[in-house]
Amino acid sequence: MSEIGEFTIPLYVGTLTNFALFGVLAVQVYIYYMAFPNDRLSSKILVALVVIAEILQTLGDTRITIRIFGAGWGNPEILDAISWAWFSVPVLGSFIASMGQMFFAWRIYIIAKNLYVPAVIASLSAFQFAAGVWTGVDITRTKKFSNLHVMKTPEAWLAATAVDDLIIVAAMVFYLLKARQKDLKTKTAASLSRIIKITIETGVLCALAAVVVLYLFIAFGGNNYHLGVCIWLSKVYSNSILVVSAFFIRAFRTHIPLIL
Repeated sequence: MSEIGEFTIPLYVGTLTNFALFGVLAVQVYIYYMAFPNDRLSSKILVALVVIAEILQTLGDTRITIRIFGAGWGNPEILDAISWAWFSVPVLGSFIASMGQMFFAWRIYIIAKNLYVPAVIASLSAFQFAAGVWTGVDITRTKKFSNLHVMKTPEAWLAATAVDDLIIVAAMVFYLLKARQKDLKTKTAASLSRIIKITIETGVLCALAAVVVLYLFIAFGGNNYHLGVCIWLSKVYSNSILVVSAFFIRAFRTHIPLIL
């Protein structure tokens, strides 16, 4: 086995970051339900599904961490065992990412009034989810973290995720800039500018995180470096859903009611 730190440190860093982002998500969910009690039922259900999935993801990651740093400390077999990682990272991670991408696809459809770009986003989202689930299946077959570098499905999953995120950012910015070019009131134009900014920030962050995980997985095969980011990748999507959702509700219902 390679240097132990290559397996334990990324898991430790990833778990700490995962808990921190889960705390941020919990605060955002509380604010969302308190600030927007009359929001659409579909949006509330989406948020609820994200929260449930994130709770399961965090519990799975916690179990892995306890086994490695607690009950199984010093046991090389426990250190290299997949455990629940096949479910908590690729399966739940791709599921949450898919919900986030579908959420943005729906927003783009509302703004653009056509199905072409949303259909492309939805198709890529479905592919990355399928690739994520298949990655989980492959991981259960490898049974060891040290064997992950021979797998190709994670590359397809992460690449599709990053490409879909970049398409979402480009489409949102394009259609929002197009809407801003119309003869709008000052407050409406200002709201659109803020939405464009938050869309770029959240979308690029999601894509960048996926690209970093993909790079670490390919460049440093045979260790757990990618888990330092991959563990909390889903939290980037879930927090982005809450941020953008709240921003859209506040801005559009105040100044741009026709878009919603």
